[in-house]
Amino acid sequence: MEDTTKTWGIRGISADVRQAVITQSQKQGMKAGEWLTLAILEKIRQDRNAGKAMVATNGKPAVSAEDASAVLALLERLQGMGIEPPDRMKKKAITLVRRCMMLTKA
Repeated sequence: MEDTTKTWGIRGISADVRQAVITQSQKQGMKAGEWLTLAILEKIRQDRNAGKAMVATNGKPAVSAEDASAVLALLERLQGMGIEPPDRMKKKAITLVRRCMMLTKA
């Protein structure tokens, strides 16, 4: 039996979607199940990376107020424990806060 005549065990998948999967899998020289597995994994990867892909108008990753607040809280905790944060970390924190402020103004 070929993939084109097998029935699927997933309820709610319409005939046109099944046919599209079969057509695409045949174009790629794969079995429908293999193609569908890859398509689902790709969709999951895209969804997981969706937030990481957001960019501000200047092409840099978007910064949230929560991110900036978390960094500042970390610096305060370090200083509260008597640990002086490295200058590089302080500069990065300032940059992060500035970027956050620029995004909220836009």
